[in-house]
Amino acid sequence: MDKVPPTEAAPLLARKEWLLAIAGLALLVAITLVGVTYLVRSAKAPAEVAEPAVPEGLIATPEDIEARGEKAITVLAPDDARARNEAVAFAAGRPDPAPAFAFRGSDTDRMRALDCLATAVLYEAGDDTTGQAAVAQVVLNRVRHPAFPGTVCGVVYQGSQRRTGCQFTFTCDGSLSRRMPDAAWGRARNVASRALGGFVDPTVGLATHYHTDWVYPYWSPSLNKLAKVGTHLFFGWPGSAGKSAAFSRTYRGNESLPARGSVAVSAEDLDETGTFDTVDPDAPKILGLPQPKAELPEGRGSVPLYGNRLRLVGSDERSFGLLAPSGATAAKLVNAALALCDKPGPCRVNAWANEDDIPGAFPIPSGARATMVFEYERGGNAGGSPRFDCERFPNKDPARCLPARLDPSEILSGARFKD
Repeated sequence: MDKVPPTEAAPLLARKEWLLAIAGLALLVAITLVGVTYLVRSAKAPAEVAEPAVPEGLIATPEDIEARGEKAITVLAPDDARARNEAVAFAAGRPDPAPAFAFRGSDTDRMRALDCLATAVLYEAGDDTTGQAAVAQVVLNRVRHPAFPGTVCGVVYQGSQRRTGCQFTFTCDGSLSRRMPDAAWGRARNVASRALGGFVDPTVGLATHYHTDWVYPYWSPSLNKLAKVGTHLFFGWPGSAGKSAAFSRTYRGNESLPARGSVAVSAEDLDETGTFDTVDPDAPKILGLPQPKAELPEGRGSVPLYGNRLRLVGSDERSFGLLAPSGATAAKLVNAALALCDKPGPCRVNAWANEDDIPGAFPIPSGARATMVFEYERGGNAGGSPRFDCERFPNKDPARCLPARLDPSEILSGARFKD
């Protein structure tokens, strides 16, 4: 075979090397594109995970209550409400247990979730670990149900940025300004930490709703009554919406702490004379029982309430229930009572720090009496005797203090289980 002259072989060899280099570069580009495509798809995967759908026609969702407007308001005397509640049978068998909560998130997410959940159980159930465990379970049940926000803080503070509609009233009525003892905070954080770590409270199962036995919300006979703890009834949705499979949302973190410090009474709540406008009722809430429009007896005109809200007027037109927000001082409560009881004869004024503790009518049931922060009672024409919750309003005279709250076996101390 004839040999290629050296002068001709060199260009041929260079051409082959050039072609090989191009092929290698093309292969490298292809591999890079495949890798980039995979990384992009992997990065988008979490965002592409579809949220579970909310079943249509669910009763007692925020949207359902908003749609009903004033028809969502249930006004019954406590004894009538108890009778109706007793007529509703408990669901057969023990409640289905909730799955253990699986925390998936960053260290920051855990810190925020722990803070929100501990705050909820402490301000909702007081310094009572039994009640706190029930509150924590309901919060985490809601986190995993598509009808509610998908984060712990989102559930706890749902609606808190509006003047009405907060799901847990302590987030929007100024309760957060009250200082809690460090020891109580420690116990609440332990309860919250256990719940986030997978502890399941078997008492309430998959409950997503609850209320005291002296109120009767419109949805009460339509939901499954699962359990009773003290004076509080726990409910879950009937059918597939209340089964384990419905609690299908996977928790993914992304916790966000909301702004705090909102109070119940603002400048918008007072007219130009500094008198509270008693005509405008709060909008319905999914958890807090909407209080009906509270109006002074005919002929009373405007009575200065000094920042307190009129929420209850007895049939005798001589009994009044007030909402005393965090800014209400002992002096303001006394002044409001004297203004309401300005005419001779028997008169009484009671006040609560949380709207959901206020009963629907007089007489006051024991559970609501246990959460009062103020009472003024006058039996005749003589001067009345004011008494206070001395934890909130310290007083050197023990006779001026309301009795200690009931034993937790009778009522969860300080608990506000809402509709």
